[in-house]
Amino acid sequence: MEPISIEKVERSSYSSFKAVRFEHAYFTAPMHIHPEYELILFEEGNGHAFVGDRVYQLWPGDFLLIGSNLPHLWLSADKYYEPDTKLLSASVYAQFTKNIFPPQEWNLEEFHSIWRLLEESQSGLAFSGPDIPFIQYRFRNLPSLVGMERLTMLYRILLELSGCPRRYLASPDYVQQPIYEDDPIVQRANYFMNTHYQEDITLEDIADYAGMNPSALCRYYKKRTGKRLFEYITEMRISYATKLLAYRHKQITEVAYDCGYNNVSNFNRQFKRIVGQTPREYSNFLNRIPSKQRL
Repeated sequence: MEPISIEKVERSSYSSFKAVRFEHAYFTAPMHIHPEYELILFEEGNGHAFVGDRVYQLWPGDFLLIGSNLPHLWLSADKYYEPDTKLLSASVYAQFTKNIFPPQEWNLEEFHSIWRLLEESQSGLAFSGPDIPFIQYRFRNLPSLVGMERLTMLYRILLELSGCPRRYLASPDYVQQPIYEDDPIVQRANYFMNTHYQEDITLEDIADYAGMNPSALCRYYKKRTGKRLFEYITEMRISYATKLLAYRHKQITEVAYDCGYNNVSNFNRQFKRIVGQTPREYSNFLNRIPSKQRL
């Protein structure tokens, strides 16, 4: 099972959805989900895009729509992580929920193609076609708009995208994990672990954030999810480690540290328990596989 981080999307007080331009040396978010749909245009930088159960080369100009709670990760190429790099990774993205549209029970014909597009986006979509440059131009300007002009421009962009050629990103057999949206305790515990898994966190830290006694939280979490708390953290760390080993040329000690392990022996032991190979064996195996085939 692929561990994922639950991202809390913050939006400004003057808008019903988030639309911003991101600029950094590299793309920073780990594998994550959020209930919002995400429309993203990559402007600068390259690397790999992980969506659901598949991975793709990521290039400037890629225009993607990610469905609600669909796991995704943008991992920059090695050169973007070099110390003192002058390289830039940039994107424009909008995150929104269905609440910005009229209720479906109104059955407005004008929104049918948008509803269909959002349904398809649960597998992730990549857009192409002759109209894409014009739509991208409008999308770049979206963060600078305010009020009703901002909202109606997003409507227009989605409507135009609904008529563009597109391909699915996740495989047809991909099934999303349960998100436990109806369980605030599991949600809070997961959120804390997902945002601190690279640190040396304790059971008391998680329980304090979740608002429960540590022993009670352990029993509750196991009953609700079928997993122990630190089993979840370990799977998340090792999952991220496999991606770093596959798509970044880093030393095993560096990968261990980036994934929250201060003890390399413990990292090696947990990695082999979950993956079935040591990190070195796994890395050597990957080196015999062309990068484009590492799904």
